[in-house]
Amino acid sequence: MFRFIGRRRPAVAGIILGTALGLMVAIGYGATSAWLCSGISKCPASWEPFVLISSIIFFVILAIMIVVSIVGARLYKIFDTSIGGEKAYEPSIGSPRDDD
Repeated sequence: MFRFIGRRRPAVAGIILGTALGLMVAIGYGATSAWLCSGISKCPASWEPFVLISSIIFFVILAIMIVVSIVGARLYKIFDTSIGGEKAYEPSIGSPRDDD
């Protein structure tokens, strides 16, 4: 599964991960709400507030995961020294290089 996600563009990877994580948290919230309301006498008369809050949780987590994956990919490109190929291993100014 990680190869499947790793081969995608950062935004698409964020959508996939955000959807999975957002659904887990939103369904967990909804299930916990239903469980608590089954034992408490004072609950909302309808289920709309729970669906609204679950939807908000889902979309907030989805947006956060997209932003995090895009920012993470850009930071990886900035800080990864292996992207330059052999040029990344050239000595810097003032550092001696031992030729074998």
